[in-house]
Amino acid sequence: MSEIDKPLEQKPFTTNTTKFKEDKKKKRNRIIQLSMPKMSKAVWPTIEPRLVWGNQDPMRPISKSAMNAKASERLENLATPKKNFQSDAPLKCSREYFMYSCGRPSVILDVSPLAMKAAASERIEELAKPKRHITGYTDNRPGYVLGCGRSSPLWEVSDAAKTLKERVRTTQLAQPKTTHRDYQPPRKVEWIVSSAAKNATTPTRIKMLSNPKERKEGPFRYPQWVVGKGARNAQASNRLQDLAKAKKITDGYRPNRDVEWKVPRSAIKACVTVRLTSLAAPIVRDTMDHVQFDPLAFEVKESALKGKVPDRINDLAQPVIRGPKFSK
Repeated sequence: MSEIDKPLEQKPFTTNTTKFKEDKKKKRNRIIQLSMPKMSKAVWPTIEPRLVWGNQDPMRPISKSAMNAKASERLENLATPKKNFQSDAPLKCSREYFMYSCGRPSVILDVSPLAMKAAASERIEELAKPKRHITGYTDNRPGYVLGCGRSSPLWEVSDAAKTLKERVRTTQLAQPKTTHRDYQPPRKVEWIVSSAAKNATTPTRIKMLSNPKERKEGPFRYPQWVVGKGARNAQASNRLQDLAKAKKITDGYRPNRDVEWKVPRSAIKACVTVRLTSLAAPIVRDTMDHVQFDPLAFEVKESALKGKVPDRINDLAQPVIRGPKFSK
């Protein structure tokens, strides 16, 4: 059998149709996704799982690809901690040696032998002398050991003040303030308990109310409250039943119609033009951080400098004069 007489192999025609159906399905799912209303941010606090601050849990679950990813050499180099040079330092410069110095080097430094042999100049000797006291200064430190050189807050009483006699005015001022002549002290009132009150018996209701509440130890309360028998057998009044009824719909109310518009095939298969894509692109403006280095950013065009304002704009730019004097 020659090659000419062989029957032609028929290729399956299902490849293009299946691809067209898949594209159509994707577009339809995309349109349904875009038609869904945007969720309000006010619902975020009620959506589970809630975020609990103060723990190490991530805000979003980590994907498996991120868990199985391997770090590059650059990331490993950046992740290595900085070398602590203080651990290899000698004992005199280590942090453990200066336990009470807050990590700072010691204030006491080793004096070099040259500084030990050096001789002070006349100016340094003059500055090293202590400050002299003023003429007439008397040192009162032996009188009070814990006074730190300051004057004592307690003054010694002179002999004349000790032997001085009291004056009539001083004794008059020393007398306590007397009460008013019309002042009456509080009366001692006693109520006699009647025999009926003594023999009276307390009702069971008062005894029940006088008992303290039973609470468990700890900062919590009972999750359930015990409902009394009176509340179980109570019947609602006619007024409560009227108030418990739901609000009725006004006369003439029409509910929403169940209307669904099918999207035509032309809208599903429509492609966005180049003009629409150019108009949909957002306007990206340079920030002031970049514009301040551009000397031509705020330059006025030559056409704008040569332009003339029309008469209509000049008429509209005139202010409106109001008032009784200028009213026409």
